[in-house]
Amino acid sequence: MARGVDLTWAGGEHAFLLTIDLLRALEDKCDAGPAWVLARLGSNQWRVDDVIQPIRLGLEGGGLEKEAARKLVKRHVEDRPLTESVLTAQAILMAALYGGEDDTDQGEPSAVAAE
Repeated sequence: MARGVDLTWAGGEHAFLLTIDLLRALEDKCDAGPAWVLARLGSNQWRVDDVIQPIRLGLEGGGLEKEAARKLVKRHVEDRPLTESVLTAQAILMAALYGGEDDTDQGEPSAVAAE
């Protein structure tokens, strides 16, 4: 199941969502799996597309038209120092891979539920 995140970014609230298809597109564009891209972002060994693509694809997955997403990313990521956008890219990937605080547990029942 795809998980997204709402972030205050580029002067407003934006929804970011990376579906399985968008994660595959990320793999193609970054030549690495999403967990590897996240690891590179966290280790300061990221590549340009490791920063740009999660944000652009996440905006598209969150419902923004492709051209509008490209324009926002151009203005707020590509035309600025890339390091300013690393944390945003990490947050989007972490939501896709690990979920958020309000996600319900779909795994084994908790100890409290079992009592």
